Amino acid sequence: MSRQSLTTDLHSILNSFLDLIGCDGGSIYTLEKNLQGDDVLVFKAMITRSLGVEAVPTHLRSLVFRLDENSTVGRTGLNREVYNDSVISVQPTADGTVPRQRPRSAIDIAMGYETLNMLSAPLLTPRGDLVGVIQLVNKIPENMETEAVFGEKDERLCGIVSSQAALVIENSMLLVEQENILDGFVNACVTAIEARDPVTSGHSQRVCDLTLNLASAVNREQSGPLGLIHFSETQFRELRYAAMLHDIGKISVKEHILQKEKKLYPWELKEIEMRFKLMKSAYRLEFHGEENQLELGRRLKDLDQAYQTILKANEPTVLPQEVSENILELTKLQVKIDDGEVCCALHAHESQRLCIPRGSLSPEERIEIEKHVSFTYEILKMVPWSRGLEQVPTIAHRHHEKLDRTGYPLKVGGEDIPIQSRMLTIADIYDALTAKDRPYKAAVPLDKALEILESEVKQGKLDGVLFKLFVQSRAYLLTTRSETSGSPKKSGKAA
Repeated sequence: MSRQSLTTDLHSILNSFLDLIGCDGGSIYTLEKNLQGDDVLVFKAMITRSLGVEAVPTHLRSLVFRLDENSTVGRTGLNREVYNDSVISVQPTADGTVPRQRPRSAIDIAMGYETLNMLSAPLLTPRGDLVGVIQLVNKIPENMETEAVFGEKDERLCGIVSSQAALVIENSMLLVEQENILDGFVNACVTAIEARDPVTSGHSQRVCDLTLNLASAVNREQSGPLGLIHFSETQFRELRYAAMLHDIGKISVKEHILQKEKKLYPWELKEIEMRFKLMKSAYRLEFHGEENQLELGRRLKDLDQAYQTILKANEPTVLPQEVSENILELTKLQVKIDDGEVCCALHAHESQRLCIPRGSLSPEERIEIEKHVSFTYEILKMVPWSRGLEQVPTIAHRHHEKLDRTGYPLKVGGEDIPIQSRMLTIADIYDALTAKDRPYKAAVPLDKALEILESEVKQGKLDGVLFKLFVQSRAYLLTTRSETSGSPKKSGKAA
């Protein structure tokens, strides 16, 4: 919003200068830092009325000027003085030609334009801070008898108005800087989240892009239940921040739970493996004679099969009933060790973990993971969001809620779930299903993922209208980064 506001302000200021001074065109350059940290003047606004130009042409937007004597704009900013420069002498020679005082500028050549005279003035705030430079070109004569040059009156007017214009520009640029700081904060938070959970790296950005794709599709709708909803540019920013930060609460989740890939932790499986080795050693001691080799082989094979059953049950997939039954039986498998103690193949808590019907998390661990949504809300509520971004915490807080109240953590439904959260929910589930970077599960094919989402719609959990648009608009395709696009052709405020 602030970036667009700065562009609008610069265009308005430049138009006012052209009307006040009476000239054909002008440009505004704002003071910024380049990558090396040096002050430079960046080409930000341009109007040439005789050519119908109302913005800086694309091929000129990369132009920057240093504060030095090598250019008029650089010299104006460096010395903070007004320069009244006549590029072409107003008096023709005897043969009728107009002698040129210096070569045509690169901008004139690129635009096919002839600059006859120029007034270049620094944009200084009342405190004396330089925020940019304004250049006005080709004075329009008041009448046929008046010479078309900038005079002292023009210089005084320019000096008076430029300080007020500088304040407006400074305020707009401060808002842009505030936006940049907020963007940097959001990106830093996402980096911190992904550093704790590298497995889901890129998830926040993909969910953000998917959500903005869907929001853009909503903006293009002209009829139906979505026909009266239009997301403004500020609401797009609000939605982008909520989507990027929807998982920030994961920084409060214990790291071993956050990164858990299988039902047993690696150290737990290692402990089981050591017990099986100990049980095998006990069998070898018990059945060491030649006459016991067949029995020893049978028992060692049973142990190997039992261990393979554990490895199979340890995968975070849907657990077959027969595997679950076999795991429960292994709690009864015991072998006496040489010191008289009994070694058990599986302890009760291990069998409970291995009998998790789907996924890798126990009920207690799932509750711990689900707490991240509440922590997300608490963290985001502490941020003093600027006007228009106040709903970021609420949108992120409700991205795990379902329309039938089976979601978490609030278990709200229906109208209590904002449309922005509903879109975020669809995007979050879709990416979780199709992500190719999860070592503990294979990515679900696109068609299958959409079938799963459709099933959630039929169960009354997800918004069917939004899901239909998600599919029809192909918002799930991430070929390019989402932009806050969507023609403003509808009235109405987003829910």
